[in-house]
Amino acid sequence: MQAIEKYKTIFRKEENEYTRIRLKLMSKFYGIGTGPGDSSLVTVKAVNTLKKLDVLFAPQPKEGGESLALSIVKEYILPKTEIKQRHFPMNFNDEERINAWNKIAKSIENEVKSGKNVGFITLGDPMLYSTYVYILELLRGKVEIETIPGISAFSNIASSQNFPLVMDREALVILPCTADEEKIDFTLKNYNSIVLMKVYKNFKEIIKKLKKYDLIKYAILVSNSSQDREIVYHDLENIREDQISYFSTILINKENYHNK
Repeated sequence: MQAIEKYKTIFRKEENEYTRIRLKLMSKFYGIGTGPGDSSLVTVKAVNTLKKLDVLFAPQPKEGGESLALSIVKEYILPKTEIKQRHFPMNFNDEERINAWNKIAKSIENEVKSGKNVGFITLGDPMLYSTYVYILELLRGKVEIETIPGISAFSNIASSQNFPLVMDREALVILPCTADEEKIDFTLKNYNSIVLMKVYKNFKEIIKKLKKYDLIKYAILVSNSSQDREIVYHDLENIREDQISYFSTILINKENYHNK
C-alpha cells in the first residue's frame, strides 16, 4: 500500500512538472492594437486574444492616470485577467524613459516565463508611433511574441470622413509634426497625400505652413477620432490651439479638394 502511495506521489509530481513545462512552452506575449477609440472598432482577433490573457499591461499617460487604451477594451477583458497599469514617461529624460521601459519589459518577461499569456495594449496600431515598439525590441529573442494590428487614427478618419487618401501610383507620407522643419517643408511642397500626426505639439507652426503652401483647402483635422469627444474641422484656418486635443491628426490630399 505504501508503495502504491509512493508511486502516486511521484506520478503527481511528474504530472505537475509536465503541466508547468507545457504551460511555459505555450505562453506568449501579445502586443494588441486597440484602434483609435471606439470599442466597436477593436478587431475580432484582438478581442479573442484579450479573452485568453492571464495578465494585461496597460500604459498610463501619467502616474495614477486612467489608461485610454484600457477604457477602450475593458468590456472584452475577462474577470480572470490581472490588469497592470504602468506609467511610460513621455519627457526628454532618456535615462528615466529607458529605466521605465526596461523595468516593464522585465516584468512582462517574468510573467511569460512563469507560464502566463501576457498582453500589452496600445492605441491605434502597435507599429505606428507606439510605446509598444520599445517593449517589443527589449523582448525579442527572450519570449515568443505575437503582434495584433489595430485600426490607426488616420485610417479611421479617412474612412469615416469619406476622404480618399491615396490612389494608383501616388505616395502616401506619414509625418509627425515633431519632425525637422526642413523635412516638414519638403513633404508639404513635394507630396500630394500627407498624414500629419502629433499635431498638438506644433500646431501653430503647422497651420502657418499649410497657409504658406496653400494647403488649407485640401486638409481636414480631427481630434479624438471615433471617441465620444470627436471633433472634425474642415476650416483649419480659424482653429485655435486650445480647441484641439492631444489626439489630433491632419489629412491632406491635393487631389481631393473636399470643398469643390
